[in-house]
This record gives sequence, C-alpha cells and structure tokens, in this order.
Amino acid sequence: MDITAHPVTVSVLIAYLILLIIIGIYSSRKSSAGLTDFFLAGRKLSKWTVAFSAVSSGRSSWLILGVTGTAYLTGLNAVWAVAGYITVEVFMFFFVARRFRQFSEKTGSITIPDIFESRLGDPWKIVRLVSSLIILFFMVAYVGSQLVGGATAFSGSLGITSTQGMWLTASIIFIYTILGGFHAVSKTDVLQILFMFFSLIVLPATALIQLGGFGPVLDVMAAEGGGFTSPFAFAFGAIIGLLGIGFGSPGNPHIVVRYMSLKNVREMRQAAMIATVWNVVMGWGAILTGLIGRVYFPSVEQLPGENNEQIFTSLGAEVMNPFFAGILLVAVLAAIMSSADSQLLVGSSAVVRDIIDKIITRDKRLSQQKLVMYSRLTIVVIMGLSLWLAMAAEQFVFWMVLFAFGGLGACFGPALILTFYWKGLSRAGVLTGMITGLFTVVMVQRQPEWTYRFIDVQEFLNTYFFGITYEAVPGFLVATFFTVVVSLFTKKPENAGQMIDNMEKAG
Repeated sequence: MDITAHPVTVSVLIAYLILLIIIGIYSSRKSSAGLTDFFLAGRKLSKWTVAFSAVSSGRSSWLILGVTGTAYLTGLNAVWAVAGYITVEVFMFFFVARRFRQFSEKTGSITIPDIFESRLGDPWKIVRLVSSLIILFFMVAYVGSQLVGGATAFSGSLGITSTQGMWLTASIIFIYTILGGFHAVSKTDVLQILFMFFSLIVLPATALIQLGGFGPVLDVMAAEGGGFTSPFAFAFGAIIGLLGIGFGSPGNPHIVVRYMSLKNVREMRQAAMIATVWNVVMGWGAILTGLIGRVYFPSVEQLPGENNEQIFTSLGAEVMNPFFAGILLVAVLAAIMSSADSQLLVGSSAVVRDIIDKIITRDKRLSQQKLVMYSRLTIVVIMGLSLWLAMAAEQFVFWMVLFAFGGLGACFGPALILTFYWKGLSRAGVLTGMITGLFTVVMVQRQPEWTYRFIDVQEFLNTYFFGITYEAVPGFLVATFFTVVVSLFTKKPENAGQMIDNMEKAG
C-alpha cells in the first residue's frame, strides 16, 4: 500500500477510524440484550441523537458530493433538490413521527413490516415477506454503492488502489456495526454529522475569506447566467423532478426507523426542530460550496476526471492546510458510513426479524440473544454480498443507487403515511401499492426493450408529466393511486377506526 497523502491528513483519518471502532466496542454490551436493543437502541435515544442520526443517515455522500456538484454545474437550481427533501422531512418529523413512535411501542414493532402487520393484519405473512424482500434487495445495492464511494474517496485522497479503499471502508463499517448495533450506529452518526456540518460551514467560509467576500462569486454567477442567477431557469418538469427527491424520504427505512428509537415521545417536536435547522444549514453550505468552487475552477475540465462531484474535495485541497484536508476527507467518509451502517442494520432486520423470527421460526420462540447472534451473522452475509456486488458490477451498483432512494420512497412512503392517517387502508391496497410503485420506478429508470411495443414511458412522461425524469415522482403517485383505489374495494381491518382514533389522541 503506497500512501501518497500528507502524513497529517493520514493521521487525522486514522484517529477518526480508531474512534469509530472504540464506539463500537463500547456499545457492544448494550446492543446484545435483544432485537429492540440491537435495532432500536432500546428506544432510549435522546432528541439530539435521534435528530442528528436521522439527518446523517438520510443525506449520505449525496449531499457533500452530489449537491455541491449540482450547484457547481447548474447554480441555484440545486436549491430545488435541497428544498424537496427538507420539506418532506419537516412534514414527516412534525406530523407522522409522533404517531410512528407511539404506535411502534404500543405494538412492539421494530421494523416497517412490523408496522404494516400490526396495523393491517397479515395472517399469511405476504405483506411482510414482500416488503422484507424489497428492503433487502435495495439495501444490498445501497451498501455496495457506499463501498464504491468509500473506495473512490480513499484511493483519490490517499493514493491507494480502489480495491484497498473498498476493503478499508467495508472493514471499518462492519466492525463497529456488528459490535454495537443501533447503539453504535446512532452514536457514530452524531460524530459523523458534526464532521459533515463543520466541513460544509468551514470550507465555504474559508474560501470566501480568501476571495475577499462574495464579490467574485456574484461576478461569476452573473457571467454564467441562467440557473446561476435564478432558480427558475430550469424547466417546470426538471424543478418538480428535483423537488421530487423528497418523495424518497417517507419510505426509506434507515431514516424513518429513527422515529421509533426516541426515548421520550414528548420531545419529538424538539427533535424535529433540531433536524430541520441542521438540514437547512448543511443544505445551504453545500450549495455555497458549489457556487464558490466555480470561481476557483471555472471549467469542469479542471476537476479530476472532469467530474463536477469532485468540487468539494478539490476546493478543500485548494484552500485548506493538510490537517483540515484530513477533516474534509473524514467528512466525505462520514457521509458514506453514516448511511451504509444504517442500511446494514435495516437489511439485517429484514432477514432476522421479518423473515426468520416472524415467518420461518414463528412457532419456536427463539431467544432474543440467539436472534441478536443471527442478526450479526446476517450483517456478515449482507456485507459480503455488497462487497461482491461492488467489485463485480460497479456500473450496476451505480445504476441501482440512482433509483434505490426513490424506489423505497415509492414502495413504502404512501403506505406508511396512510397507515397513520386513513381508516380505509387495506392490506391488499398496501401490497398492490408496493408492487406497482416498484414496477413504475424500474420502468422509468430503465425500461426493458420488449415493453416499448406497449408504451414508451419517457414519451408518456414528457406528454403528461411535464417531462419529469426522476422516477420517485411517478412512482410515488402511481403507488398512492393504486393503494387508495384497491383499498376502497377490499376488506379493511375491523379495528381500523379505533386504531386511527387512538393515534389521533396520542398525536
């Protein structure tokens, strides 16, 4: 391994990785009592931890690399991408999270399939099985994509090979996640979001100071014109598509599971305020980083690989000393790890809680300690599958992650929101909505050739959906439509009215 980075930068990185492992070891005892402890930290997390963990796991490297790159390339149009997820997560935190937390504790629910079964009944376990398989499918691809991102960050910054970077990323995430479960993941999420927050504030501030103020930035924006001077320069369909990124948030298990882990449900609104403030500040920090980066690197050809998403690390190398360059590298890795660890846990819970415990061995009553052991073994398997996918099919991984966020939002978002608000929701409606949402997302993202004889999806979207290209929007709308329509004509749970009334009182 031939490391070319500055020794100070490497030292900062090593100290950070060691700290993550220490947190995993420290949390290992707390996470071993049972599934609720391993997957939800015993529902004992503070409002600050829940807020930071939700923001950290939800943003991943998309904020630090994706939003900064979008702002660098298109200017203020990046505002729509940030506004979309912030708006939806404000709604979820303020209006859905409290009911989510109360209902999950009352019914002993740990996972999203638990929530569906408790609310709708599922005697044949079909909804549980289908939703678990969808979660597992997306989580393997999600973790694989994060490993590829970690490999890129390590190899580009340290000078090691991509394979070495991938193994290093996988090893660190694996160790603290398998040891400490959700206790370790939530604690490391807090640490990681502090690095992300610090970097998205300090980097643009430092660059502005060196420029002597906003003057050069405003001059470049005026010279570029278009989206650099007005967020309305995009076509209507493109704006809706960027706002539609928020449609993924309600259905991503690694985000919404945070609601179930809060210790005191009366602190949910305070957690919501904390999360919203940090989301807004970090979002604007990412946008400013991209805009300022345009001054330092006027052409994308000046960035490594002519990749606009390299603006964060390139600007950092330009204006920061080796110590702070190490902090910026840690911030990128923190964004990657804070999502990958949560996705590992969600994938493990889908296998152990929803398939093994509730379907395969439901009559055998396995001990909680044995289930935790199975959960750790499942993490080994999921990490192995993700590593194999990342190494063997890199292009496939990147294709998968493009629609994973939107796919989970379409499959579970409408059903989860209606679960807590609509008495008329039925089990058949939820199952139909999940399947049609998944089908729509796949068709929009990569339509099979043989289906063109029936419909050209992109042409249909251009004609009737204003040219919206992000698959989460039509996926979410189609899933909502079929969930509602099928529910209207199928049997509802007998106690649905009472459950919704109880949620309204609790909320």
